[in-house]
Amino acid sequence: MFGLFQTNIMTLTHSDGTVVATDLAMQKDTVNIPLNMEAQSLIPTDWFDLYSIGWTSPVPLRSDYFVDEQGTKYSVFGEPAVYTDHLEVRVSRYTGAN
Repeated sequence: MFGLFQTNIMTLTHSDGTVVATDLAMQKDTVNIPLNMEAQSLIPTDWFDLYSIGWTSPVPLRSDYFVDEQGTKYSVFGEPAVYTDHLEVRVSRYTGAN
């Protein structure tokens, strides 16, 4: 059962597939902007903000990705904001067929 504002349990993974941490409680919020076209306007993505719940380590790297319970990958971009009780990170999700 999810706690207040908790929407997902995620796994943090390095770009090479190495699992960094599992069972990370997260709040996932949609960034309400139009579909983004990345990589020379060839890759459609949606952006989300992730907030950690009850943890501040490990801090994700720019090249890491989170994977939710359904196996959806969210790529980290930008520098995570680290606070005393949580961290915030923006991620993108490829919207095309896998």
